[in-house]
Amino acid sequence: MQGKNFILSLLLLFVCSLTFGQSEFGMKLGMQSYSIDKLERLSVESVGEAVDLAIQDVDLGFHAGFYGRIKIAALYIEPALLLNSHSATYQIQSDSSGTNVNSVHKEYYQNLDIPITLGIKFGPVKIHAGPVAHIHLKSTSELFDVKDYEQRFSDASFGYQAGLALDIKKLRIEANYEGNFSKFGDHMVFAGQEIQFSQSPSRLIFSVGIAF
Repeated sequence: MQGKNFILSLLLLFVCSLTFGQSEFGMKLGMQSYSIDKLERLSVESVGEAVDLAIQDVDLGFHAGFYGRIKIAALYIEPALLLNSHSATYQIQSDSSGTNVNSVHKEYYQNLDIPITLGIKFGPVKIHAGPVAHIHLKSTSELFDVKDYEQRFSDASFGYQAGLALDIKKLRIEANYEGNFSKFGDHMVFAGQEIQFSQSPSRLIFSVGIAF
């Protein structure tokens, strides 16, 4: 309930930025690259069958949406609503009846990202940082082909962003680093056993925006 209340507060702040004292509104799109250790492997038991799970690759993701900006002297608050999609490829090694089987499976994810950053301007250059909420929308997965696999996504997860931006007339160029408080793969369940990799996913985000 607290997480949902926090998300509603972020959405309310975004709406307020568009109606009260708004100084700017625009579109934003871009891509993100995850930083994940692909060598890490997890060993789980699926009905007595040993299964090793490893991250093979995390593809470039893409995002698009809207942002608002409230200026307060040299400071500004910038909320955004961004539809984010990305995918990950996993390698499964199972030992069934003494036979070693290797297979590759892909998962696709879609989230609604809601970052709220506080920044300061130095001429055309901005420095900003703030929290971000990720609302899970949907996913599709080839891992359902693996015996006893389930998904249990949280409604929302949280992290933080910090970065630099450059304003050139109505063009907004931005680079952010994002860290997250949840672990990678924490939605995965094998035979009722919840698993997760040891690392929290971080990513580099590059965006281009246009002010209306």
